[in-house]
Amino acid sequence: MDRLYDFEEQLAFSKGKRQKTDTATIQQMIAGCVSVEIAPTEMDRAGIDYIAILRGGAQIFIDAKARDAGCSQYWKDGPELALEDWSVIPENGRRGKVGWTLDEGKQTNLVLFTFDLQDTEQCFLLSFQLLRVAFRHNYRQWREQYKNDTQCSNGWRSHCIFVPASAVFDAIQLASTGVIGAPTSNPGDSNFK
Repeated sequence: MDRLYDFEEQLAFSKGKRQKTDTATIQQMIAGCVSVEIAPTEMDRAGIDYIAILRGGAQIFIDAKARDAGCSQYWKDGPELALEDWSVIPENGRRGKVGWTLDEGKQTNLVLFTFDLQDTEQCFLLSFQLLRVAFRHNYRQWREQYKNDTQCSNGWRSHCIFVPASAVFDAIQLASTGVIGAPTSNPGDSNFK
């Protein structure tokens, strides 16, 4: 069953109530962070919500993903991360758009996953590129193993897979480990042929 979401309502939520707690959380979690700025509109449209500024001047681009209150009622094995495989599902002659989790053009450095306090106080700050690689490597298995949901918003449908954070951490650990000089074939590519 498709869930209906109003994009503008979700944006207002993330820009309102969450901004203050997100900026404080980011500054506390990133060593050397002296400030957190709200990304300008053009960066926000590209999936960057915040810019963390380090003492040495480096900028870290962060995408914030907040779950609605009550999501924990669906959890089977602790907090779940909503990983989007389709931002726009290809259907009815409409060309699809890959979800943010698989977007190879995305300029985000980190992803901040937060939840309503009634569900958990935990939050997670993950490397976007390692998350993308881990999702790609495990895509077929996770799509079969975990809950999937389609959401409707402004005339298009998107699709997410809800993966336990513990499984994501394990997959990132594997994606972070390789063999020097190994062949260049990517095992995750077979998930998309």
